[in-house]
Amino acid sequence: MAECIAQLALNFHPSAPITLTFDAPQISSDGGALLLRQVDDRLGLSERLAALLPDARDPRKVRHDRREQVRQRLYQIALGYPDCNDADRLRHDPILKNVCARSPQAHGLSSQPTLSRLENAVDIRGLRAVVCEIE
Repeated sequence: MAECIAQLALNFHPSAPITLTFDAPQISSDGGALLLRQVDDRLGLSERLAALLPDARDPRKVRHDRREQVRQRLYQIALGYPDCNDADRLRHDPILKNVCARSPQAHGLSSQPTLSRLENAVDIRGLRAVVCEIE
């Protein structure tokens, strides 16, 4: 008989460990985001990609740093939400906020217009530079 794991701890959140329990008090269809975050941390993908993207924003007005935005966008796409319009609903999702290093009680992640500005900040030259750097 297979042994069941009652709890699993993930330690990527900057201020609080995340403990997963498998007794189904709250079920989410996007729980795979937790695994995406673990893989992302091992590969350093969102960190490397965020460092390559231009950021001409006024630092005094920035609420969402590039790394958080890249994580949010990558994870949304990987979870089956390829359209930026989904961000307006998902920005308040507690699991997505956790994997983007925000507490569930913190203000929301980037909105659809904010993520669209992120995507439009990269021109063809910048995209080539990003692709060449990743390779």
